[in-house]
Amino acid sequence: MIMKRLQSVQNSTRAQDPTLYSLSQSLPLTGNESRFGEVASAEGRLQKTIKLVNPDVFESNWFGPKMWKSKLYDGILPALVMILLTMLFNLLSIPVEIVFDTPGLLIYTLIILAGGIYALGKCVQMRYNEITRAWYGLIAGLLLWFAVNTSGRLGESVISIEVEAVMLLLAVLVIATLWKTVFPLGLRFLAFVFLVDWTLRFWLGIHTFLARSFEFFQWSYYLTGFIALSALIFFLMWMFLKAESRLHHLWAAVGVWFCTLMVMIVFFRIPV
Repeated sequence: MIMKRLQSVQNSTRAQDPTLYSLSQSLPLTGNESRFGEVASAEGRLQKTIKLVNPDVFESNWFGPKMWKSKLYDGILPALVMILLTMLFNLLSIPVEIVFDTPGLLIYTLIILAGGIYALGKCVQMRYNEITRAWYGLIAGLLLWFAVNTSGRLGESVISIEVEAVMLLLAVLVIATLWKTVFPLGLRFLAFVFLVDWTLRFWLGIHTFLARSFEFFQWSYYLTGFIALSALIFFLMWMFLKAESRLHHLWAAVGVWFCTLMVMIVFFRIPV
């Protein structure tokens, strides 16, 4: 008798339990839905706050207007500036030498050297940001190479191809050894631009030297131009489609500058 009464009480309690529902029964609100709404609104406010404080988080993708601005100002603009400066200083040295002879060329070289040293001092100062130091490094590398290249026309001293090859190899090995451990960012750009200019001049010299004896180097000159044109397209595509940071755009600008010079030398015979 007692067992039957307990079983009837248990059945009645189970039937009145508000937490047990059938599939067709609508669920009552328990108050947790409002908590979920508060969490969602809080996440929305947090996202807006982060976007106001650090907009780069949402504009670092390829479609962001800030990224396109960086591609133009940190990619295309440095390449154009380097190309124009290279043509300007090389072409300007010709009338200076004709009109003022060796003293005028010496003064011209010293002025360029002074500008390169000034840019060198700026590119290693840590009070500037990375992009500014990289810009100074690019300009310093160009100016210092112009000074070295122009000084070779002041006298009659001639360096053989073999000696220049050893000197270039030594410079590459030293810079590669000190690249990450010693060189700051601005000095890396300076050294890289200087080596690229030196390599370009060495390639022109050794090609002219070997073309006299080997027929292969007579038509490989144009082959190098097509390779440079392909590399130019690659650097442009990498700049616009793959590069994400401002430093990547600057490195791509150096590649665009070098390949453009190669194409101009091979196909357009422009003395750069």
